Amino acid sequence: MDYRDYKKTRAVVIERPHYADLREIQLTEPREDAYIAQTLFSAISTGTDMKTYKGQQHPEQCYYPLVPGYETAGIVAAKGPAADGRLEVGDRVMINECRKYGDVCAAWGGGSEFTVKDSNTTNDQFDYMVKLPDNVTYQQAVLAYLACVPLKGISRLTLRPGETIVVIGAGMVGISAIQELKILEPSLQVICIERNAFRRTIAENYADIVTSPAQAISVIYDATNGKMADQLMECSGNPEVVGTLHQYIKDGGWEEDDRPAHIHLQGDYPDRIIFDHYHRWFVKNATITMTCALKAGCKEQVLSWISEGKFDTEKLPVEVWGVSQCTEAFAYQEKAGADCFKILFDWSR
Repeated sequence: MDYRDYKKTRAVVIERPHYADLREIQLTEPREDAYIAQTLFSAISTGTDMKTYKGQQHPEQCYYPLVPGYETAGIVAAKGPAADGRLEVGDRVMINECRKYGDVCAAWGGGSEFTVKDSNTTNDQFDYMVKLPDNVTYQQAVLAYLACVPLKGISRLTLRPGETIVVIGAGMVGISAIQELKILEPSLQVICIERNAFRRTIAENYADIVTSPAQAISVIYDATNGKMADQLMECSGNPEVVGTLHQYIKDGGWEEDDRPAHIHLQGDYPDRIIFDHYHRWFVKNATITMTCALKAGCKEQVLSWISEGKFDTEKLPVEVWGVSQCTEAFAYQEKAGADCFKILFDWSR
């Protein structure tokens, strides 16, 4: 098909809070610089997509009906005469973001069978598609997207040999952060705090130490000989956690050569964050940073690590559903919560 012939597509559509369906939608008219991508596998984001499904997004950010999803992989189906030339028809790619559809809200994603990727529907900061290494599967490419999110956050940290870093949350973002920290500085001691027992068993494959919140303070104290964590990444998305993070980090910052602790907020928080009593924070002299989404180069780096066997997706308990079951899959994910790690959609089913 010519790139101009792509006018409609099947898509996963959240029609209203707590109801998703697979139906036809309109695509925007492709520009001459367009690539047309065909999705073969996609996923439900247990953070952003489930907030959207539950009606927890703020109304200025999106509206219903909408197409969720930004974790997608497939092939280049067509391209326009002014496409940038980086890709050819038939190339296997990470597809990811689409910012506009013809008759529904895009909601940051691209959970559609066909996606228009051009200067109208995407930006050139990180929306561009990336070709997959030959030994990376479509399912691995779908999982690679959320691994890019903490990689951007880690760039805000200074990784020093032998330090202790705490990662809170063992969802896809937290597990990815643990792996990337160990890839970038193997001598780090990485401690994961996770409240869900099932996800703690997943984290045990990647972190040096895994603990529940109830035991976390004493575990970190013992692991650091009383010093506590040098740095911390909050990846749970739980707003109730953020205001208590001071209890896990070291004291510091009193002298010029005495570096304070660093906290990086990586979660996507649906509700207001309430901080604990200020004096408990004030004396920490801590640095707090935050990042959203990903940045250019992250997709290429994560795919390279997967290809080289450095980033391991084999121990991640994903469930593969046919996309025709999307209504049931979203309802199942809502009910299961943290006891379901990740649902992938096979668009051939």
